[in-house]
Amino acid sequence: MSRARRAELNISYEHVDISDNIADCLKSFTYNDVASGKSDSVSISVHDRERKWMGGWLPQKGDHISGTINFLDWVSDGDNWNIYCGEFEVDDVSINGPPAACSIGAVSIPRSEAFNQEEHTKNWEEVTVREVAEEIAARAGISLFYEAEEIAIQALEQDRQTDCKFLYSVCEKYGLAMKVFAEKVIIFDEARYEEAAPVTTLHFEDFSQYKYKSTLEGTYTGAKLSYTDPATGEDHVVMVGGGKRIKEINEEADSAADAQRKAIAALNNANKNDTTFSGTLMARKGIVASCCVDLSGFGKPDGKYYVDEVVTKVGGNSASQQSVTMHRVGYRMDDATVLIDAQPAVLAAGEGGSYTVVKGDTLWTIADQLLGSPLRYADIYNLNRELIEAEAQGRGKPDSSNGHWIFPGTVLAIPDREGGGEDGGQ
Repeated sequence: MSRARRAELNISYEHVDISDNIADCLKSFTYNDVASGKSDSVSISVHDRERKWMGGWLPQKGDHISGTINFLDWVSDGDNWNIYCGEFEVDDVSINGPPAACSIGAVSIPRSEAFNQEEHTKNWEEVTVREVAEEIAARAGISLFYEAEEIAIQALEQDRQTDCKFLYSVCEKYGLAMKVFAEKVIIFDEARYEEAAPVTTLHFEDFSQYKYKSTLEGTYTGAKLSYTDPATGEDHVVMVGGGKRIKEINEEADSAADAQRKAIAALNNANKNDTTFSGTLMARKGIVASCCVDLSGFGKPDGKYYVDEVVTKVGGNSASQQSVTMHRVGYRMDDATVLIDAQPAVLAAGEGGSYTVVKGDTLWTIADQLLGSPLRYADIYNLNRELIEAEAQGRGKPDSSNGHWIFPGTVLAIPDREGGGEDGGQ
């Protein structure tokens, strides 16, 4: 005879096993597993007919909770597995009634005032993201798991921010994911995780409810970040992608490489909501935040998705379900063309210089911006004739059509503003 599937909890409170006490009065247990951007959390709701939770059992904020969900005979007899939820700190307690009940909320942030309560001000110089994270983790007395490339930072300001919020913001700026789990700060490159093979396939029949959304709202085809090079004082602009929906980014940058990384990160973060799917199904082994799954049987929504959040709920009757929130893999623009250019400015009389062509430029517009007259496009062409023709032929054109064809990334020499004629002749 088959045994009924059931979900059971192992709960420790201040390192004391209270599983039996919880089992007798449990209304629900919910575990929120988040890939990045906020802390994992648990919430526990219990009956309190005997008023134990109003008295000596009432948890105190800051107390320690850890938990594991055990799934027994889940799909078939002997199909036993578990989810380790992690270590949590109680941050919210409430009692209500009638009937009498108690609700407990806890988050995975470490119990270190230096990490999540004290505000710090510091100027970080000549560091990497890993080094910043290592110092913050050491100050909090927790370990660091870092799985991303080394990212150099010339200067970074922490202005009256807790270490937790500050480190979250640094990771977001540089396109990295961060979460706190089991007394660890975990930082990783989400793009690498999106490349992983799906852990399972979720079918249409698996879901009791679902929602698919594809939208242009809040998404962009390109991004633009303007910055001043601290070494030279020159103004530059970094362009990622193109099209009409351009995200304007207000962010300082140390260098062209720093600006490029921040522009790409901002664009990809914005575009996560391009295609999303959420749904509720029976708890499934192996589905955790930051893994990938395949979706099948829905038609257009089918494909590979990255799991942003998993909410696992266990009821007092030992039943369990999961709610998943995911985005479709493939939105990233890490391989997009990035152009780094001096911002156009009218040259002073007698000045020459150089200019790097960006998408949408023509010799006519460049002459107008830099030399004060669009008719001086011929002067720019004549000065750069060999380069312009070579670039055109390298792109498969027979010639540049007298400077009509110019291409992003080409560095043009610019004549003196007071020299040349204005007849446009060639």
